[in-house]
Amino acid sequence: MVSRFCFKTAIVCMFLALGASDTRSQMPPAEEGLSSDMGKVEFENESMIVVRIHMAPHEKIPMHDIVSPRLVIWLTDAHLKDTGSDGRVTEYSRPAGAMDWVSPRRHTGENVSDQSLDFLAIIPKAVAASGTHRTSRHAH
Repeated sequence: MVSRFCFKTAIVCMFLALGASDTRSQMPPAEEGLSSDMGKVEFENESMIVVRIHMAPHEKIPMHDIVSPRLVIWLTDAHLKDTGSDGRVTEYSRPAGAMDWVSPRRHTGENVSDQSLDFLAIIPKAVAASGTHRTSRHAH
């Protein structure tokens, strides 16, 4: 039996690598080759990029790689099918407002719902991942 954490991780992975493109930025290298009309960069600074991803009902995403970890925040209810590079298929449901952490992996996905879905992918940049931004400890 696969844990709930694994379900969350796989579903998030499916959608976080979809990428984004608009006049403010190019599609991240890890997401090249995916449809640029699926995502939009909502915010970007030296520490992170926030991408809003949209999937139409029953839309399928081709096999692709997620090369960096990221946080997903589901903006709508979602019902998804995720297929890993090993052929393993998992189906997931997430309520609007749920959050998932996604680790790097190769996969494909499908919105199996009759409704569109939307989520935010919050992708740390190398500066944030290097530990240069640390919270300070206060002496008591």
